[in-house]
Amino acid sequence: MPHIRPVFLPLFALPLLAIMLWLMPPAAKADTYPPFPADTSWFNVNRPLTSADLQGRVVLLDFFTPGCINCIHMIPIQQQLKQKFGDDLLVIGVTSPKFTASKQANNMTPFLRRFYIDEPVFIDADMTWWQHYGVFAWPTMLLLNPQGKVIKSFVGERSFAQMAKPIGVAIAIAQTAGELTHPALPLKPLAADTDFFVLPTKIAIEGDRVAISDSGHNRIDLFDKSGKPIATIGSGKIGFSEGSYANAEFSRPQGLAFIGNVLYVADTDNQRIRKIDLATQTVTTVAGNGQRAYGSSTPLAAPVETALNSPWALDHVEGKLFIAMAGDHQIWHFDPMKNTLESFAGSGEEGLRDGERLNAQFAQSSGLAYHEHNLYVADPESSSIRQINLDTGLVVTLIGKGLFNFGDRDGAASQAELQHPQGLAYLQGALYIADTFNNAIRKLDLGSLQVTTVTKKLAQPNGLAVLNDHTLLIADTYHDRVVTLDLTDGAVTSWPPKKITP
Repeated sequence: MPHIRPVFLPLFALPLLAIMLWLMPPAAKADTYPPFPADTSWFNVNRPLTSADLQGRVVLLDFFTPGCINCIHMIPIQQQLKQKFGDDLLVIGVTSPKFTASKQANNMTPFLRRFYIDEPVFIDADMTWWQHYGVFAWPTMLLLNPQGKVIKSFVGERSFAQMAKPIGVAIAIAQTAGELTHPALPLKPLAADTDFFVLPTKIAIEGDRVAISDSGHNRIDLFDKSGKPIATIGSGKIGFSEGSYANAEFSRPQGLAFIGNVLYVADTDNQRIRKIDLATQTVTTVAGNGQRAYGSSTPLAAPVETALNSPWALDHVEGKLFIAMAGDHQIWHFDPMKNTLESFAGSGEEGLRDGERLNAQFAQSSGLAYHEHNLYVADPESSSIRQINLDTGLVVTLIGKGLFNFGDRDGAASQAELQHPQGLAYLQGALYIADTFNNAIRKLDLGSLQVTTVTKKLAQPNGLAVLNDHTLLIADTYHDRVVTLDLTDGAVTSWPPKKITP
């Protein structure tokens, strides 16, 4: 389902025709390009583009907001389209931000690197292009002919086949009419990252072992708790392959969970749950067939035959695995002993609704933590923290008000505000929150239900885990590093303590 931006006038106050027009896809009445926003930030080009650069081309405008799972799902589709049509198709990313953090240029470069986005992108901070084209949902892609007229709109997630056919027709018409030209563009791809960690996301700690999803390198790094490297799992090549540590391949892995001598991995872009046997040093697959489900997926009798929808975070309870299925807005449950996979909580509809676990609504669940019969869930798109009581099956909201309510506020949990949180860890009566788009770690005292800020010295932190009784280990994602946070004095220190050569 597309993520629809709210209209702040109630529907009953609108005439029927206005309601129908609002519900329809974007209007194709815009026949010319509007001016590009003044003083905006551009990426992947060495100068801002002009409308003249777009003339004589078939153009696909991609209206997206970073962090939106539906927008992320369209990135590989657009890459396939660019490969198929080459210079005959120009894709331009229009960042129309939902969150205030997405208006900031320094947050865009790591996002583009994370997903290998190399087309021209600009930030439409005031939503002028969004409004010009009548866009109402993320993602929306508009196909324009060489004269700049909208000839097709794609709202929400679409398949390669659904998009390739009309794009091919548009290119053929333009070629026949002699309207297609390929003037040189001022392209400037982003430089490769050379840090030891590249966009690390999730962390798991058990006993003396620390596992880190080095997502930008498509691998898992294994350390002891002192920071001494133990193993690198994965070749570093993006792909899907099983076998030895050196030969295995992952695709932007995220969630991690130890169960005994096994490390489970949410291999997010491979749409699989992987199993790393730490004794035999081999990687296999326990769930997912490699296909991404459109809409809510359905667990099948054989977990490895089930299509998944962006598994993002993992946690374990008594030998069983919980999976935050971000693309489904659900929590799933995998039992390794019985080899069973089932949806555990969430209706599959994106939203913020409490109640019985299967009827509750979640919003792109991306972080998990467990303590004493309660599973805690970080829901980024509603900027909320949820609690599932595993005994009663009831879901309640601890922090958060809705899909378009976010901010940066401490105080009583009922009034506190977060911005796109993605990670959780429990320690000594408190829930620590990676308040990702606020660049912060927040503390929710589960006794007093008060929220405080622990640090803001980070850059879009993601996963976090308990290193000892006064220290958290945090994936400081957009700084390309892992850090410790000393809860006694708030000190933030790079980890491992000794620098490792990339």
